[in-house]
Amino acid sequence: MQFQRLNRTDPEKVFIVSYNSYSTASLTNGQAAIFDYATDSDGVGVTKPTDTYAVKALHNGAAFAGIAAETIAAGSYGLIQVYGYHSAVRVRSWTAGVPAIAKGTALACVSAVFCLESYINYALATSSLTQLNVRFAGFALAAQASWTTKAIAVFIKAL
Repeated sequence: MQFQRLNRTDPEKVFIVSYNSYSTASLTNGQAAIFDYATDSDGVGVTKPTDTYAVKALHNGAAFAGIAAETIAAGSYGLIQVYGYHSAVRVRSWTAGVPAIAKGTALACVSAVFCLESYINYALATSSLTQLNVRFAGFALAAQASWTTKAIAVFIKAL
């Protein structure tokens, strides 16, 4: 782990070194990543998030590794930010603009996209009522009301 020292002009940040095991794309600054528990279960490999809503049995946000702090080519090592302020995290509202992202909105890593999303815990309509809970990855420090992915300031809490 790499800790940025506290100073008066920059907020505290924590980083880990990770291996981009996603074979077809680079991770770029601001993109969300999860630990690769399927093929590289070593605690170092990270990959594109998987779709947990449709499957319901996967990581539900618990495998969230952090936000890429730099471009990390496929098969290379680089820094993932796991705590603190990041000025350009890729985010979108979860479903067609609902819920819209306002300052303070909790964000989660629950879909198969390289971004964080607004998300509301809710009960699924199944034969036995089930509450789908996710682990939140941080909160928005700016507004973003559309389903289109945009870069905004976020406070990351992946530790």
